[in-house]
Amino acid sequence: MARIHFSVSYSIADGKRGEYLQAIANVRAFYENSDINFSLFEVKGKHNHFQEIYVYPSPESYEASDDPETTAPISASLEKIYSLANSVRYEVSNEIA
Repeated sequence: MARIHFSVSYSIADGKRGEYLQAIANVRAFYENSDINFSLFEVKGKHNHFQEIYVYPSPESYEASDDPETTAPISASLEKIYSLANSVRYEVSNEIA
Protein backbone atom coordinates (compact mmCIF):
# COMPACT_ATOMS: atom_id res chain seq x y z
CA MET A 1 0.00 0.00 0.00
CA ALA A 2 1.30 3.48 -0.88
CA ARG A 3 2.55 5.71 1.89
CA ILE A 4 1.70 9.39 2.29
CA HIS A 5 4.37 12.05 2.77
CA PHE A 6 3.12 15.21 4.51
CA SER A 7 5.34 18.21 5.13
CA VAL A 8 4.83 21.52 6.87
CA SER A 9 7.33 24.36 6.40
CA TYR A 10 7.47 27.60 8.39
CA SER A 11 9.73 30.06 10.14
CA ILE A 12 9.86 31.03 13.80
CA ALA A 13 10.90 34.47 15.13
CA ASP A 14 14.38 34.53 16.74
CA GLY A 15 13.09 35.28 20.24
CA LYS A 16 10.64 32.36 20.12
CA ARG A 17 13.05 29.52 19.24
CA GLY A 18 13.18 28.15 22.81
CA GLU A 19 9.39 28.05 23.14
CA TYR A 20 9.16 26.40 19.75
CA LEU A 21 11.74 23.70 20.50
CA GLN A 22 9.96 22.85 23.74
CA ALA A 23 6.60 22.46 21.98
CA ILE A 24 7.98 20.45 19.06
CA ALA A 25 9.70 18.07 21.53
CA ASN A 26 6.21 17.06 22.71
CA VAL A 27 5.18 16.34 19.12
CA ARG A 28 8.31 14.25 18.53
CA ALA A 29 7.67 12.23 21.70
CA PHE A 30 4.04 11.64 20.68
CA TYR A 31 5.02 10.09 17.34
CA GLU A 32 8.08 8.25 18.65
CA ASN A 33 6.27 4.94 19.25
CA SER A 34 3.69 5.15 16.49
CA ASP A 35 3.54 3.82 12.95
CA ILE A 36 3.87 7.40 11.69
CA ASN A 37 7.43 8.47 11.00
CA PHE A 38 8.04 12.04 12.19
CA SER A 39 11.18 14.08 11.50
CA LEU A 40 12.07 17.71 12.04
CA PHE A 41 14.60 19.58 9.92
CA GLU A 42 16.00 23.11 9.99
CA VAL A 43 16.57 24.40 6.48
CA LYS A 44 20.26 24.84 5.75
CA GLY A 45 21.19 28.50 5.48
CA LYS A 46 17.83 29.69 6.84
CA HIS A 47 18.00 30.19 10.60
CA ASN A 48 14.72 29.29 12.34
CA HIS A 49 13.12 27.92 9.16
CA PHE A 50 11.81 24.43 9.89
CA GLN A 51 10.20 21.50 8.09
CA GLU A 52 8.11 18.88 9.83
CA ILE A 53 8.02 15.67 7.80
CA TYR A 54 5.43 12.97 8.45
CA VAL A 55 5.35 9.65 6.60
CA TYR A 56 2.06 7.82 7.05
CA PRO A 57 1.96 4.08 6.32
CA SER A 58 -1.31 4.35 4.37
CA PRO A 59 -3.84 6.84 3.03
CA GLU A 60 -6.21 5.73 5.79
CA SER A 61 -3.63 6.56 8.44
CA TYR A 62 -3.17 10.01 6.91
CA GLU A 63 -6.93 10.64 6.82
CA ALA A 64 -7.26 9.55 10.46
CA SER A 65 -4.63 12.12 11.47
CA ASP A 66 -7.21 14.89 10.97
CA ASP A 67 -9.34 13.48 13.78
CA PRO A 68 -9.05 15.79 16.81
CA GLU A 69 -9.27 12.78 19.14
CA THR A 70 -6.13 11.35 17.52
CA THR A 71 -4.02 14.42 18.26
CA ALA A 72 -5.70 15.44 21.53
CA PRO A 73 -2.60 14.61 23.64
CA ILE A 74 -0.52 17.13 21.67
CA SER A 75 -3.17 19.68 20.74
CA ALA A 76 -1.74 22.35 23.09
CA SER A 77 1.74 21.87 21.61
CA LEU A 78 0.41 22.05 18.04
CA GLU A 79 -1.52 25.22 18.85
CA LYS A 80 1.63 26.74 20.37
CA ILE A 81 3.75 25.83 17.33
CA TYR A 82 1.31 27.28 14.83
CA SER A 83 0.81 30.43 16.90
CA LEU A 84 4.58 30.99 16.62
CA ALA A 85 4.88 29.98 12.95
CA ASN A 86 5.10 32.42 10.05
CA SER A 87 4.70 31.69 6.33
CA VAL A 88 3.25 28.21 6.86
CA ARG A 89 3.22 25.96 3.79
CA TYR A 90 1.78 22.43 3.55
CA GLU A 91 2.44 19.72 0.99
CA VAL A 92 1.04 16.20 0.62
CA SER A 93 2.59 13.57 -1.65
CA ASN A 94 1.53 10.04 -2.55
CA GLU A 95 4.18 7.33 -2.88
CA ILE A 96 4.48 5.83 -6.33
CA ALA A 97 4.91 2.08 -6.13
